[in-house]
Amino acid sequence: MTECSFGDMKYNDKIQKFNHRSREKVYKEMLFYIIGRNLKKHHKFLNNSLKNCEKELRKKADLEA
Repeated sequence: MTECSFGDMKYNDKIQKFNHRSREKVYKEMLFYIIGRNLKKHHKFLNNSLKNCEKELRKKADLEA
C-alpha cells in the first residue's frame, strides 16, 4: 500500500526526493506534502469534481465490461 502512495507522489506531483536529510525534517516535509494533498482532495470534493470523475470512471468500466 505504501508503494502506491510514493509512486503516485513521484508520478503525479513530480516529487523525486526530499529536500532535507535528517529524519525529523523529512518527517515534517512529508507531513506538509500530505496536508497539502488532503486539502487539494477536500477542495475537489467540495466543488463536486471528484463525483464527476467517479461517474466518468464508472462509465469507462461499464464500456470495458
